[in-house]
Amino acid sequence: MLVGLMINVTPYMVEGDSMYPNLETGDVFLIDQRLGEIERGDVIVFSYDDEYYYVKRVIGLPGETVKIEDEQVFIRNEEGRYESLNEPYLAQAFDYGDERFFKVPEGEYFVMGDNRDSSRDSRYFTDPYIGSNLISGKYIWP
Repeated sequence: MLVGLMINVTPYMVEGDSMYPNLETGDVFLIDQRLGEIERGDVIVFSYDDEYYYVKRVIGLPGETVKIEDEQVFIRNEEGRYESLNEPYLAQAFDYGDERFFKVPEGEYFVMGDNRDSSRDSRYFTDPYIGSNLISGKYIWP
């Protein structure tokens, strides 16, 4: 009996240090183009501007409010209180500066690089939210 998995994978090579220390320039990784459910913490590849592909981590989910203040990222919970996001994938704390809020629209995501000081991400995009239609896939290996 032969059992097969239906996986549609694509390789990508990292260029830049926005995902350091988890992904570095020259690293090759695979994405699964079958998105399934996207969860906070997933690493995704997307084309925001039809010129480049970006690899970033999902921070804010559809309908959530993301608050960035000092050295922390907060997510507004159902009771309306902000809870600090546990980010074990970061190598160091980052000073985000002034307090900022992002209300993520339904069907879209707020993304950030793991190397916050060197990442062009939702904090800096003209439209800070990434629609699911722009996502090429989720990181699956290595």
